[in-house]
Amino acid sequence: MRSSLLLFLPALIAVAGFETALALASPLISLRLEENGTATSLIGLVAAAYSVGYLGGTQVCRYLIARFGARPTVAALALLGALSLLAHAVLFDVLFWLVLSTICGFAMAGIYIIAESLLNRLASRGNRGRLYGIYMTVSWLTAGASPVAVLAEGTGGVISFIVASGLMGLAILPVLISRKTPLPVPASGGFSMTHFRAVPPVALAICLGSGIVNGGLHGLLPSYAVATGLDMNELSLMLTVAAVAGIAGQFPIGHLSDRAVERIAVAKAVVALGLVLGLALYAMSGTGFMMMLGLFGLLTAILAPIYGLGAALANDRDLGGCTMATTGALLFVNGIGNIIGPVGAGIAMQIFGPSGLFLFLSAAAALIGVVIANQNRLERAWLVVPSLR
Repeated sequence: MRSSLLLFLPALIAVAGFETALALASPLISLRLEENGTATSLIGLVAAAYSVGYLGGTQVCRYLIARFGARPTVAALALLGALSLLAHAVLFDVLFWLVLSTICGFAMAGIYIIAESLLNRLASRGNRGRLYGIYMTVSWLTAGASPVAVLAEGTGGVISFIVASGLMGLAILPVLISRKTPLPVPASGGFSMTHFRAVPPVALAICLGSGIVNGGLHGLLPSYAVATGLDMNELSLMLTVAAVAGIAGQFPIGHLSDRAVERIAVAKAVVALGLVLGLALYAMSGTGFMMMLGLFGLLTAILAPIYGLGAALANDRDLGGCTMATTGALLFVNGIGNIIGPVGAGIAMQIFGPSGLFLFLSAAAALIGVVIANQNRLERAWLVVPSLR
């Protein structure tokens, strides 16, 4: 496992840099919009715009990588992402920021496709859960930049956007310089229904649900804080707890899934606990801040690893070794979830009040649980889906 991790390190650094840059910028975007009186549903749309670009990137970036190669494509996308973050500091406008969020998502898709395809090429059934645990731990560790940005600049700063832009440009250097491991390149840029049919439907459903949960949680958490009267210190503490809890859950659950006879059993337990904790947060929304913070931390720790579980399930069965096609399919459905999440959470908060965020997360966890419980039926239905090209 150590040798696999060393070969994966340049891509891991790139992902960490990209996600740290986004963690610096994301809460400031939501807070600036909230401060200017933007409707919660529109804030959700701006958050979802990132996922729209990301969704398109999972398809277009595959073609670009096949056409121009992995390193040139990722270098170009890093430049595009850095410029889009820098532009946030130049002009504040809701529609302009919606376009910039779309560009950021498109740029991020390329680095994810490369990184996760490489991870699955290097991993085996016996260590894939732990490698995903490390990968997701680094991803969640970068979320620690969010409270720093909130405390340092509040709602009106632009320095974080400038720092984020520079960081995104620098983070890609290890991938461009390293030549020890050839980066994966698809045989062709085309992407069809055949690629989706090769992936277990329960893995697709888990990764879709992961996008819904995490998109809703992180896209609307700043709005929840403002709507419930939390100050910047309390929001910063919630963001810190989210990052620490998300990290704490990754490796233990990944390790447990590697040791389990069936990885799906771990997924069932995780989703069931997430459902209970989400309902508890909704029911106890009027209690003290520290009680809410503790439950919120547990919820994040439990639900944060579900994308890694879904991806590991899919790649355990990727007998053809077509890791980039599998990765593209998983990222595509995860991107759809990230679009649904912020929009759905925003609507739920408008209907049920701020605590509607947790009711929405509970509903998403319940949906994933229903799919997992009906895994065998779903597999049989999946076999008769037409193989459209």
